[in-house]
Amino acid sequence: MAQYARPDADDSDGDWQNQDDGSSLYESIDESSADDNTTYIYCADSESTLVCRVGLSNVSSPASGNAYIKYRALSSQNGMDTLSLKVELMQDSTVKFTSTTNSVATSYTNYSYTISDHSSITDWDDLFLRLTLFNAQGMGDTLRITQAYVETPDASGGGGSTPIAAISMNTYRQMRN
Repeated sequence: MAQYARPDADDSDGDWQNQDDGSSLYESIDESSADDNTTYIYCADSESTLVCRVGLSNVSSPASGNAYIKYRALSSQNGMDTLSLKVELMQDSTVKFTSTTNSVATSYTNYSYTISDHSSITDWDDLFLRLTLFNAQGMGDTLRITQAYVETPDASGGGGSTPIAAISMNTYRQMRN
């Protein structure tokens, strides 16, 4: 099984907007199944780096195993340039992991970044995704993201306990002897 840290708050919208030209970003990319053109966030290139940051829902400290930064995005290219997207997993203000897509596809595409060692994350209740559009050249191109989240292994189990049925059987045997 897995845990999913999905966007649950806007931290900084920057020049990003949702599908209704509004500023509530996280609600447009928090779904468990991507809905592409129904809800998304977007920004148009403007010859600058465009950044937003969304908070992630809390997850328990995971067991060992790979974690993943996953997102679904597209670019609409009116000009000749290709748009690039950087997705950073942050703990508070510290960047822990970075995934960069240097040429976002022109149709919705799933992207995934594997985190093989997530031991540097010490507080799974203080995570954010920072999304950055870069390499824009002001040609009227637009980048859309319809889904973004972090997938982790299940939480570590407590282990070491003896099932109640086994304790009861041992007590019953001792009482008979």
